[in-house]
Amino acid sequence: DWNLRLYTTPNGLRLLATHRPFSADEPEVRQFFTAVGTDPVYVRMCLNQRCFRARLTAKPWRIGIAAHLRPRPGVWPVDPARLPLREQWVAEYESKAVEFAACRFVESLGSGKVHRDLQQVMELHDRESRADRRTLALA
Repeated sequence: DWNLRLYTTPNGLRLLATHRPFSADEPEVRQFFTAVGTDPVYVRMCLNQRCFRARLTAKPWRIGIAAHLRPRPGVWPVDPARLPLREQWVAEYESKAVEFAACRFVESLGSGKVHRDLQQVMELHDRESRADRRTLALA
């Protein structure tokens, strides 16, 4: 009954289950994470934040931006006096990030089912991560 969308990332694989919504703390999720060898840090983040996470944009250091988001720490709201510094960092990041994808769709495995409540999530993920843009480098 399961359907998984498989993606490659710069440092491994990503799976998106589409056949039904899950809560991060469900026993079935823990069993699945164990079965596929999910990164323990990712598992901990999902449980602590009660959600699933997937990076949709390139990591800055993978596209040649060594400096961290400024000002540091990245606390919101940003002091108005420091906002130009943040805007400059964001502008540099966005100008470089357009050349990269966060992941690349490989194939759909299983039933092919996409639950109606997950259709928009899947579309948003694929659009924002540029998963179908095969000419873009992964970052």
